[in-house]
Amino acid sequence: MAISEPSERALRRAALRAYETGRLKGALARGAGALALAAPGFLACGRTPLAAACLAGFALVVVLGRVRGEGYEEGVRAGVLAGLLPCLLPSVLRVVDRDLCDALFAQGPWLCALGGVAAGVILGLRYRAAAGASFWGSALVTLALAATLGCLPAGAMGFGGLVAGVVAGGLPALAARRASI
Repeated sequence: MAISEPSERALRRAALRAYETGRLKGALARGAGALALAAPGFLACGRTPLAAACLAGFALVVVLGRVRGEGYEEGVRAGVLAGLLPCLLPSVLRVVDRDLCDALFAQGPWLCALGGVAAGVILGLRYRAAAGASFWGSALVTLALAATLGCLPAGAMGFGGLVAGVVAGGLPALAARRASI
């Protein structure tokens, strides 16, 4: 039995709506997970308006990356993985010793640079030959928002150390990855 033209269109619209609703629900769940994952960095390192904006932005970028899909979603995944160490390292240090984090940040930006090196290696290894601007844009934005939560106590020098670390860790990993392709 053949389906009439109007009912076939209605069926396609219903299928598309179900697909998009499921994708949005999955994206919101991932955003909530990202929010919960980065919350310790926010709570331990500074409950400032800038940190709150970065936390909200981080969750929003995760949601939007999943909704958009393709290279954006891959980039967001890589950015989340790369941003975890810089985001959570200070909060882990605070659990070990309440004053350790402040003492280490007072000595300079090397802690953020160390997290940046690890983040750069992760981004370099997650890169695929087909990845383009959508991958790199979403990966770097996600990394920046997550890492900001952990590097806020170090100030501008911490961000400089983070950027230097990402470049220092990412370029060799990226070159090695590209050479093997």
